[in-house]
Amino acid sequence: MIFHCVRSANNIVQDTCKKFVADDGRLNFDFCVKSLGSDSKSHEMDLDGLGLIAVKLLDANYTGTIEYIKQLQKQISEPRLLKALSLCLRVYNFLDIKELIPVYKAKRHADAGMLVSAVLTNEETCDTQVSRTKGMVPPLTKHNADIYQLSGIALKIVAILRERAKGM
Repeated sequence: MIFHCVRSANNIVQDTCKKFVADDGRLNFDFCVKSLGSDSKSHEMDLDGLGLIAVKLLDANYTGTIEYIKQLQKQISEPRLLKALSLCLRVYNFLDIKELIPVYKAKRHADAGMLVSAVLTNEETCDTQVSRTKGMVPPLTKHNADIYQLSGIALKIVAILRERAKGM
């Protein structure tokens, strides 16, 4: 009995990621495990704690991508790519993601879900715009992919927590 409890606690990250990948084949299991497991205490957390890890990582990646776009704009001279990067920067800057962590911590799951959905929409808009610059290697592919994955993970967690809160 004790072994089972310890085993369950140690596997929460992997079990959660398996469920998410089974529900949405676009999510990457290894990315999910690495992300949610990035906090040394993640294996002791419940789903709410894993969600906090996800939204913190999403916030950091989103903010980092904005800074990366600004750096690229200084280095790139190709007009079509500059135009695409400018659109991405406008799209990313439009959303005030600084509210995500406080909203999540306040257990305002519907609001957190809307913010994460907006992040996902921004990523898709930017990714589409930059990938249209034919003949060039899209410079935001990795950043956009990470934001997509983190958004998907956070959305899954928020949706589960929202459903649990309704059932109480």
